[in-house]
Amino acid sequence: MKVIITGGEGFIGKALAVALRKRGIEVCSIDRLNGIEAGDFFTSADISGVDCVYHLAAQTSVFNVNKTDIIRDNIEVFKIVCDACARRGIKLVYASSSTAADGNTTSIYGISKRFNEDYARCYHPRATGVRFHNVYGPRPRQGTLLWHLLNQERVKLYNMGRNVRHFTYIDDIVESLVYAYGCNHQLINAANPEETTTLHFAELVKQYKPLEIEMIAEERDFDRKEQSVNEAVYTVPLQYTPVADGIRRIFESMDYEQTQ
Repeated sequence: MKVIITGGEGFIGKALAVALRKRGIEVCSIDRLNGIEAGDFFTSADISGVDCVYHLAAQTSVFNVNKTDIIRDNIEVFKIVCDACARRGIKLVYASSSTAADGNTTSIYGISKRFNEDYARCYHPRATGVRFHNVYGPRPRQGTLLWHLLNQERVKLYNMGRNVRHFTYIDDIVESLVYAYGCNHQLINAANPEETTTLHFAELVKQYKPLEIEMIAEERDFDRKEQSVNEAVYTVPLQYTPVADGIRRIFESMDYEQTQ
């Protein structure tokens, strides 16, 4: 079996590539960091013989205000990848987001993800979108809440840390992506059902490292107090990792790396 992962050098892409290779699957990683643009690659490359394309490459974060880059990378490139897979009859599994769900969309980022879901439904019905919910794990992407908590001694929490999230551990996200290849759903959730406030999340990290938490009453632009799970969308049936266990695993992996 052969798969292509766009965004293969990213936080989720790297974890997925490792998991697939352990299963004996041939993985081709496409990433801007390696000098390969996904849009250029799928415009000209011969992808016959590929069983699945995992399209993870994107501009990320609801706080990203660069509309031009988001429209180019999240919408225009997605159309190119989706159309190429549809022409060849190749299964497409792509990264969507909890921010695409009704009521969760607050910015162009969520709008772009919702567009992708509708586009794939119309032009590649065999494709499966995976709505990620607040992914976290070892070596997190820079700029995320966990990255700040791990790399700074003082972290601000807006809305007094009351924002509610469904923090989903990276291993569960990877298993959801593997599941998506063989499923017939056009859209699925990868979502830990456990509801966790950002304050509780920070306090769990604080158990393992010195950390000063600064509570800010104001709310951030484009943020949302509660990021809900759309129950009308099928959720991958996993034993999702409890947040306390996920944070413990992160620090265990950091201790292991330091001993090597």
